[in-house]
Amino acid sequence: MVKLAFVSEMMRRFRRDQRGNVLVMAGFLTVPVIGIVGVTVDYSRASNARQALSSAIDSASLMAARDAQKLTDAQLRDRIDSWIRDNLPASAKKEFTGASVVIDRTARTIKISANANVETTVGRVVGSQYIPVASNSQSTWGTNKIELALVLDNTGSMSNSEKMTNLKAASKDLINIMKDAAIETDQIRISIVPFNTQVRIARTFKDQEWIRYGLTRRVNCDKWGNNCTTQTMTKTTWAQSAQGCIADRDQNYDTTDGGSYAASAQQYPAFWCSQSTLAETLPLTSDWTALTNRIDAMTPVGNTNVTIGAVWGWATLSPSAPFMEAKPATEPRLKKYMILLTDGDNTQNRFTTTQSEIDSRTRLACQNIKGAGINLYTIRVIDGNAALLKECASKPEMYYEVTSASQLSPIFKTIANEISAVRLTH
Repeated sequence: MVKLAFVSEMMRRFRRDQRGNVLVMAGFLTVPVIGIVGVTVDYSRASNARQALSSAIDSASLMAARDAQKLTDAQLRDRIDSWIRDNLPASAKKEFTGASVVIDRTARTIKISANANVETTVGRVVGSQYIPVASNSQSTWGTNKIELALVLDNTGSMSNSEKMTNLKAASKDLINIMKDAAIETDQIRISIVPFNTQVRIARTFKDQEWIRYGLTRRVNCDKWGNNCTTQTMTKTTWAQSAQGCIADRDQNYDTTDGGSYAASAQQYPAFWCSQSTLAETLPLTSDWTALTNRIDAMTPVGNTNVTIGAVWGWATLSPSAPFMEAKPATEPRLKKYMILLTDGDNTQNRFTTTQSEIDSRTRLACQNIKGAGINLYTIRVIDGNAALLKECASKPEMYYEVTSASQLSPIFKTIANEISAVRLTH
């Protein structure tokens, strides 16, 4: 504003001054003054054109990444030019001179460099007909290889406030998004770990070395808790009437994954199911129908032990026993994720009903899971230990607070889109 006021005052003085030399000087000064103003205007237009070009090629880069697997290189280049033009404002379309596109199908990247020539207006007085502008963008096409564990609270309180109904719908939404994002066989695989105080696994595992038999329980006690009968868990009992449930491993193995199973303390204890309707754990798979069916099989029953759910979610993402489906962390482009959802405080594990003691086990399990390179999302559904779940999440923004069960579907969609999204890598 000061500069413009100065120029205006100078022009008024020139008009008032009738001396010949001033008029001559005014004639000489008019051209550079007009040139300066013109260049300022033209560079402002060029700056706007560059912003529009950057936005357009970012959009084209993402769309190219989305369709890279379906189109040839020539088709991609043609469409990129069209996408850029379509996303430019009308005033900038004629200024676009074309895009340079580099497609690397090994690295799965698309690099776009675009140029535009902005015609000058008053600035032509100083000899510049165009101002060239340029921008570039890079995207990684397709998704990474993804292994995702859904660790879902199946306790009795999930029957309240339509939590289980909404959880099932949200889980199916997530599964469908991941299904649509997969462009290669087994590129995206998901496991499902329903939990309460225990987890259930397929009884076909009965002969595995990592299962431990021999735990006991007291039954048929009198009303004073005396004169009980002691039962011992055997392989036959577990494989038939016990329904395949597993309790916490001995401490401190209860917060870790896998390892050697030579010692009984390291093995997973077979136990009677507290609730026989608890849905079985489904290992990593890209069988979308099986995943949907397992979600439908979930039934809310029993108390809460977040630790065992988290540890078995980790087990499904680990290439070592008890499950062998996962790829090693060194696999190229592989990302591992866990979504841990609960609606209540820890209330019971194999050792205690003291919440603070169980919380400490959950905290250790979460630390170990993140230490193994797994990206951990946590979701608190109305109730539960918010501080613990925030601490468990890999990042603050990976913790979600749900105050109404109807919020579950949007949150699951957000997470699914985040995990599977193509990304700009400027």
